[in-house]
Order: sequence, then C-alpha cells, then structure tokens
Amino acid sequence: MRQLASTTGRALATAGVWVGRSVAAAYQAVDPDLRLHLAQLPLLGLTMLARGQASPAPLPDDGRRPVVFVHGLGGGPGNFLPMRLYFKLMGRGRTYAAAFPGATTLADMAARLAGFLEEVVTANALPHDAQVDVVAHSMGGLAVRLALEDEKTRARVATLVTMATPHAGSHLARYGATPSSLDLRPGSDVLARLARQLPWRGPPEQPRLVALWSAADVILLPARSAAVDGAENVELPGFTHYGYLIHPSGWRRVLEALERD
Repeated sequence: MRQLASTTGRALATAGVWVGRSVAAAYQAVDPDLRLHLAQLPLLGLTMLARGQASPAPLPDDGRRPVVFVHGLGGGPGNFLPMRLYFKLMGRGRTYAAAFPGATTLADMAARLAGFLEEVVTANALPHDAQVDVVAHSMGGLAVRLALEDEKTRARVATLVTMATPHAGSHLARYGATPSSLDLRPGSDVLARLARQLPWRGPPEQPRLVALWSAADVILLPARSAAVDGAENVELPGFTHYGYLIHPSGWRRVLEALERD
C-alpha cells in the first residue's frame, strides 16, 4: 500500500511539473504586448461600472474650453473616469463623457455627439461661437470625424485628440459582422468617406488633430493605422490599446496635447 502511495505521489509530482512547464511555455509563447493587453482588461472592466450622464450639467468654469470624451467600440463613459479625475486634479475640471445608448453605427454616434456638444455649450451658458476640445478613444475618433463633416460641428471643435483610433481601419474587424465592425474594416464605405478629409489641413478649415498611436497596439492591425496624414502624429511606445485610458502617463500625454494649442 505504501509503495502504491509512493508511486502515485511521484507520478502526480511529475505530472505537476510537466503541466507547470507546459503552462510556462505557453505563456512565454504569447506576444508580450498581448500579455500586457490581457492583463489590463480587468482594470478596464472596473471603469465600465461608472455611468455617464444622460445630458450634460453645468460645471464650474476652469478658465479653459470644456473637454468632451468619446468612448470606442464596446466601451462606455466610465472608461474616462480615471483620466477625468486626473484632469480635475490638474485644474481642468470642466469635462464630460458622452454616452451613446442604443447607437449601433458610427453614423448614429456622430449624430448624437453633435447634439451632445451643443448641449455642453448650452448647459454652461457659453457664447454661441464657443469651442470645445474632444478626446476620443478607438472607434470614437471615427465617430467624431464623421460628426465634423457638419460645418457647425466642425466650427465647434478646437482640438481633437484621438487615442488608438483606427483611422485606416483594422484587419481585426474582419472577425466581426456587426454594423460597427463592418465600418472598421479597411476599405469600408465609412473609411472611404473619411479619407476625403485627408490630408488633414487643420485650422482654420478643420480642428487641430493630434493622433496618438503605439506599435504595441494589438487591436489595430496595422498599428500605424492610428496615425493620420497631415495631423500631429505622436507615437507612445509600449502603450496597449487600452493603456491610454488606465495609465497615468497616458493621461498626462493627452493633457499635454490639449495644452499645446
């Protein structure tokens, strides 16, 4: 009986070592950028618990333009809670995160965003020609650019900062068949329509555009699609697709981009 137990114990120990080595080998075989991306998902998920406002309420004047944050595919207003807290700490507290409940296409998001920007101006009793700054993550940047096709909305936005926005699409969208993912495929009708805005000319014809991108982004394929011809393209090495939202250095770079105008 003892011999059987000893043999069984050795077998289990050997199996445990083998499983451990296999798991370690499988982990090491995964691209480090993808490992970091996956590790950040739980923290990003926590931001989804925060709800956005259905309509903007007036906020104290901080002496700067209001900032409107626009989330991407599958995201929500809460994604920007950490960045908005950082902005407030740095003296820029008049910020808003737009919500798009029920929006299924980029065109839907664009239409609702245009209305949201006007509500921000009205809620804060700003002059009719007041401008706002917009910060958009991922697909949200494309919705903003669609909204900018309207002359009134275009005049309303002073600076647009995009983070990991697939301006030229992403081949990863090939694995989805929703209206939004179809819009994100390279060569889609929406992307062809947005390509007519390029090269980006900037003020006075268009808002100033700062496009943040990173070669470590495993969602945008290729990662360079987050850059825009004619815009201020800034590479942030080592940033994952969601790193801009949850890493303090990302918040700082976004704020710096807005402060440089």
